[in-house]
Amino acid sequence: IYHLPYRAALKADTRYYTDTFGITAVNGEIGYTQPVGERTILDFRYRFYSQTAADFYSDLFAFSNQQNFLARDKELSTFTSNTVGVGASWQFNTGSIPFISRGQLKLSGDYIRFQYDDFTDLTTGGSFAPGEEPLFAFDALVLRALVSFWF
Repeated sequence: IYHLPYRAALKADTRYYTDTFGITAVNGEIGYTQPVGERTILDFRYRFYSQTAADFYSDLFAFSNQQNFLARDKELSTFTSNTVGVGASWQFNTGSIPFISRGQLKLSGDYIRFQYDDFTDLTTGGSFAPGEEPLFAFDALVLRALVSFWF
């Protein structure tokens, strides 16, 4: 996190992950925080995530009962996600509420796009040959609200 001279901050973060199942993942995030006045803070962020498939993952099984040894779980497949987020927080005085010195309201939202590289979408219908279905992808909008009190 780098403090900018005009009362703001830049954030950069990266992580690497690997395990014995053969999954390797990397993510990176950048963010910007800007105070507005004495009680309001705005946050902006972008996050990238990428992972490889587990050794025991398969989208298509070659023979009957092969699923006893392999898994078709999209979270174990190769995929990427991109997140764009924004947030705002406001500190407020609680007035005459006993034992509470102040409060904070935080509102934030993230738009996330998931794209799978080797997980096919079997819900699309149509007459596709096995393994020729379109790749699965979806978007998510995540909204959060948090109220905190200090005592």
